[in-house]
Amino acid sequence: MLIKWGVCFDIKKTIFTRLARHHDSYIAPASAVNKAPEKTTLTYAIDRKGSEIGTHSVSYDFTNDNGVSVDIEARIRVKMAFITVFKMDHKAQEIWRNGQLVEMTSKTRRNNDREEVALEATDGHYMLITDEATQTAPLDLVPSSFTKTDFWIDEGQKDFMLLDTLTGLMRPSRLECHDRVKVELNGQIQDARYYRIINLEKDALSHEFWIDDDGYLIKAHLLTKDGESLFYRFKDGVDGKAA
Repeated sequence: MLIKWGVCFDIKKTIFTRLARHHDSYIAPASAVNKAPEKTTLTYAIDRKGSEIGTHSVSYDFTNDNGVSVDIEARIRVKMAFITVFKMDHKAQEIWRNGQLVEMTSKTRRNNDREEVALEATDGHYMLITDEATQTAPLDLVPSSFTKTDFWIDEGQKDFMLLDTLTGLMRPSRLECHDRVKVELNGQIQDARYYRIINLEKDALSHEFWIDDDGYLIKAHLLTKDGESLFYRFKDGVDGKAA
């Protein structure tokens, strides 16, 4: 998109407002894997309207008590006419033990605004703490990092409660497993399993995922509340033995 310098500041506020209002859609699934990965660091590019606007990475640190610490980082910069109109930095850590999420912390800086979310398992439920409130949440909650390894299904569909790890908001959703498809990634065609997530409150598509036979997310598509599309594509993986 070409923008004359003289009108850049006129549209900057509009772009900023739209991105800020829907910033929760700018964090992709960290690594939609259906098993513990052999690679300990996975990196994804974030694309908007054909241009790369950021990166998203997830690192796994396996512990001796059948646990894993998952560290997630994302960095987004949207520029128009060489001016940054939106920026976001996100860091989160999840502690999993025996396949169960026991603790999560999330910090997000969106331009000059900051948000924090904390989740802790206790007495048969989660305590969910945000900047706005403290509340309980069910233990079968699925974080929007989609790092829950038993989340993915081989066929059919299932309903679940999705936790937005940026805002702490929960929304009922449905996971659908569809037929295998061919998907283009970095100039190559790959065979993948295809999944969709439906926002049940709006009866609308919110996510699409393409996962290879090794269980790695290779591509994702997110739809914002304004109907804008964001794509996440696999860039790089670091093997734990080489790390």
